[in-house]
Amino acid sequence: MNKLSFPVFTKFVEKITSETSLLISKCFDTNIVNKRKKSDGTIVTDIDLNTERYIREQIEISYPGHSIIGEELANKEESTESVWIIDPIDGTYSFARGIPLFGTLIGYLYDESPTYGCMRLPKMGNELLVGDNDSCFLNGRKTKCTPFVSWDEALILTTDEKSINQSSIASKWRTLKKREAQFRTWGDCYGYYLLCTGKADAMLDIDLKPYDILPIIPILKGAGLSIIDFSAKRDFTSIVACKPEIKGELAKLLLT
Repeated sequence: MNKLSFPVFTKFVEKITSETSLLISKCFDTNIVNKRKKSDGTIVTDIDLNTERYIREQIEISYPGHSIIGEELANKEESTESVWIIDPIDGTYSFARGIPLFGTLIGYLYDESPTYGCMRLPKMGNELLVGDNDSCFLNGRKTKCTPFVSWDEALILTTDEKSINQSSIASKWRTLKKREAQFRTWGDCYGYYLLCTGKADAMLDIDLKPYDILPIIPILKGAGLSIIDFSAKRDFTSIVACKPEIKGELAKLLLT
């Protein structure tokens, strides 16, 4: 099966996410989310399910031989080469609480490698980020992370500091926090958006699911950011994404 081209991917996800953003925004604005807890304790809403169903339908129409992995619905196993991965609302907790820091993620894997990624932020100006590991585009215009200035001006992000403090890297996180940088929990995909647009310097997350991070990897790399994968299986489930100037220092802390 032929590999999808980046321009074709971009056109496809731009159209799909412009449509899903309207549905998500309407639900968010009316505050009718019908949330409930899943078996793993995380939250799901009706719009999570409806958004994923719609994205899957569009993929199946255009690429019937491709496989699909999603957060909310059963995997569709077809091609072993071309695989789509979907997080309909990354940051469902924020969405359900009326906080606009969430987005839709769609990724394309080829030969098991994160090849292209898309992030749409419906309530943050409906911004669209796409990347192919070499380039990153924000609303169609090429974008890059900004240079690292200094630790005392740095902004370090994470999604769930409580989980980090209860994890095997708790002491390393405490060491990092001794830096003069500012630390905030502007997390989920919104934190990675801040990295790609030059508003933050590093983001650390642990215990991620594939749909949480694999669509974001090509975007981060395309924006010139470095990724330190310190997960046990080196599958991006625990990472730091950072500006290249501080990769060595962070890698020494986390990988030793």
